[in-house]
Amino acid sequence: MNLQQLRAFSVVAQQQSIRGAAPILGLSQPAVTRLMRELEKSVGAVLLHRSSQGIELTEFGHALLKRAHLILEEVRSAQDELDQMQDGAGGTLDIAISSTAALSIFPRALRTFRQRMPRVELSIAESSPPSTQDQLASGQLDFAIVNELDDHPADGFNRQILFSTQLIIVGRKGHPLRHAVSIAELRDTLWLMPGFGYASTDFLERMFRENGYTAPQDVIACSSLVTALSIVENSDALGMFSEAILGTLRRTGAFSAITTAEPLPAARVSLVTRDNGRPTPAARCFIECLRDASTR
Repeated sequence: MNLQQLRAFSVVAQQQSIRGAAPILGLSQPAVTRLMRELEKSVGAVLLHRSSQGIELTEFGHALLKRAHLILEEVRSAQDELDQMQDGAGGTLDIAISSTAALSIFPRALRTFRQRMPRVELSIAESSPPSTQDQLASGQLDFAIVNELDDHPADGFNRQILFSTQLIIVGRKGHPLRHAVSIAELRDTLWLMPGFGYASTDFLERMFRENGYTAPQDVIACSSLVTALSIVENSDALGMFSEAILGTLRRTGAFSAITTAEPLPAARVSLVTRDNGRPTPAARCFIECLRDASTR
């Protein structure tokens, strides 16, 4: 087993086709086929199953793919670290950030980071649990900034709390329930819970039940902030957003907060890294910039 075989295997699995993988790898189809056969011989197991729908991974293939992603990302990280040690500024950095972080500390941290390491090739995605955690576990992300509701997530990642933010119920301007004084009055409307993953629906149910009310039945866990805002703005749906997001929404004049008697909880904005991963110099620099920005 070698890195060339693992790279080819990863691309074949992604494309579900040797024909589709060949041009990406810069190899001929027979060359990719040979690499796959050599890899299967090396591990002593069938990794690929060919069907009319394309190539599918066997049970052994799925197991190896998880490890292959980690190995390839560690190799990339090692190369980045060496590059950054040599010239102090090169390499790549792949991160995911929550909308709350993007609208608060991230711009300051990014300015400082670009001043310190201007030549790092940076890729930024919107944090979208639970897929963000999956990408982090596989090594596709160097780190992530996520909004969290659970006090003690048991997922094996390292966490640093950057800051906490109050959650606020938001509806469109002129919402028929804008004068509600209790969450009990909001039970029968559609709820959008963006940015927290599927656990947010459980969280909303718990919040209602802890106050002695029946939980809402129509709740959508929406990973896209833009989609959630569009639905809230153009319907009678309600959303639960952070203070940082509400500040931006108020400037549009299209949204308003609904204040209820029951206290609403706060969410944590956490920096999440792999437990067994050593951050590259670029990742360590950006993490330091985020910490500094969160204390201002």
